[in-house]
Amino acid sequence: MSLSKKVDSSESTDRLAQAVIVSTNKDGVLIVGDTTIDLYPTYNESIAPGSNLEWHIGGTATNVARWAAALDCDVNLMTNLGNDVMGELAAEYLANGAVETTHVTQVTASSPLTLYTGTQGDDEWNAWVTGSCYGFTPPDDPAALVAAHEWIHLEGVMLPAEVNQAAVRRLAKTAAANATRVSFDLNGRENQWATPDAYRDTLEDVLQYCDLIFAGEDDLAVAAVDPTPAGLLELLPTDHSTRAFITAGDDETIAIRVEDGQIIERVTATPPEVTVATPAGAGDAFAGAVLAARYDGVTDLHELATIGNTAGAAAVTTIGPYESDSVTTMDRLF
Repeated sequence: MSLSKKVDSSESTDRLAQAVIVSTNKDGVLIVGDTTIDLYPTYNESIAPGSNLEWHIGGTATNVARWAAALDCDVNLMTNLGNDVMGELAAEYLANGAVETTHVTQVTASSPLTLYTGTQGDDEWNAWVTGSCYGFTPPDDPAALVAAHEWIHLEGVMLPAEVNQAAVRRLAKTAAANATRVSFDLNGRENQWATPDAYRDTLEDVLQYCDLIFAGEDDLAVAAVDPTPAGLLELLPTDHSTRAFITAGDDETIAIRVEDGQIIERVTATPPEVTVATPAGAGDAFAGAVLAARYDGVTDLHELATIGNTAGAAAVTTIGPYESDSVTTMDRLF
């Protein structure tokens, strides 16, 4: 005797219609995570009192949101802003932009600052995050929030316990339970984790719910797994299905489609050759562009990887992800 349920054509049609209605009633993409004030020396000047600095609104989540919105994606951002002068400026700037700020919370705390001090790579940064508003304010009703969106994008830099670990886990799990697709960027930071095991275990709690995954080779190294598709699979449940992208700077991007724990499609795409001003923000641009394309219905792996690479290349050709938000001086800030 068959245990499968027989469904007549009228019942099947009704279910399809109901699914279309649910999808239609959902908003676009909710992007959750951090906002920072990123400072860059102008004209490659050395850093000294009185030096000119450009400031940009940064942070992994906010960068992703702004790139996705620039590609006409319907984006809502959930993040914290400080109540200091930089937080006020950031709030005004975001409010006048394409990103919806309904879930941006202004917190009684200083803004997290990052200062780019060189042109040799992502290690050339100083950051002032402790005691700031870094992170996001968890929603009172996560189920209602995520159920209202087709996608939710989460960030690995929010995973430490002292940032938003419990809230990220809850949002990912709740989204999966409410038919909201989950996107996640590993964004591994070695200085945020005492051991690779701690990072890896926390990742596994979240990745089990993810439909779209972004991982840089450096992120996988922080988790002490091979920076390859095989290494990424070690972090996923054995029966998981997802699309994932492994980036490696200006080397080729690897895109994979996983079904029931097996890689059933793998493609590569080489980023455009560009003159790099700073590699900062390339991964965020990649994620924002791919997320916007997936929301728009693009499914082809090579097309998605090419879209991401193009955005990442655009991000690194200027200092900061956009034209200068402002130019100020060290004397005025400190």
